[in-house]
Amino acid sequence: MERVGILGGTFDPPHNAHLAMARAALERIPLDRVLFMPAPEPPHKEPTGLSPYAVRLEMVELAISDQPGLDLSRLEESQRGPSYTVELLDLYRRQHDDEIFLILGADSVRDLPDWKSPESILERATLVVFPRPGYPPAVPVAGEASVVIFEEPVLDISSSSIRQRVRDGKPIDALVPKMVHKFILDNSLYS
Repeated sequence: MERVGILGGTFDPPHNAHLAMARAALERIPLDRVLFMPAPEPPHKEPTGLSPYAVRLEMVELAISDQPGLDLSRLEESQRGPSYTVELLDLYRRQHDDEIFLILGADSVRDLPDWKSPESILERATLVVFPRPGYPPAVPVAGEASVVIFEEPVLDISSSSIRQRVRDGKPIDALVPKMVHKFILDNSLYS
């Protein structure tokens, strides 16, 4: 049995805060590995304007290619319809007998009560919560929960702000891994 972190999201694009959270969880909990799981159809995002799933997978591969202990999972690749965390956890558990740590920013945790079956998520995984400016690190769901709350790293980076910076012609090289930056430029993403 391994101790596995799951970092799900849209990853449009993956950025340095994603990597910092994954590395901190990997090293300080500690975990055996962290799986990046891009959602083919995130239920909280409009599909229009979202980069194709294959493009987001490629960017994640580039972002973690030189990061030991960080892996890309294609578990959701064959799923149809919206990607719900509780279903992802069930799918993973049917295939693996691992202890699961679900890595989230405090902004995502704030919305947890609105997710599909939040109590079931708390039963299936230990929450690993990272701070985001302006969001309390509390878990707003009743019931028993195993939670690890980090005080740092606090990296105020969001994928939406990166996309906007590209549209505005502002630099993003300090916000994303070098290979992701090159991929965005080479493929004229977000402009």
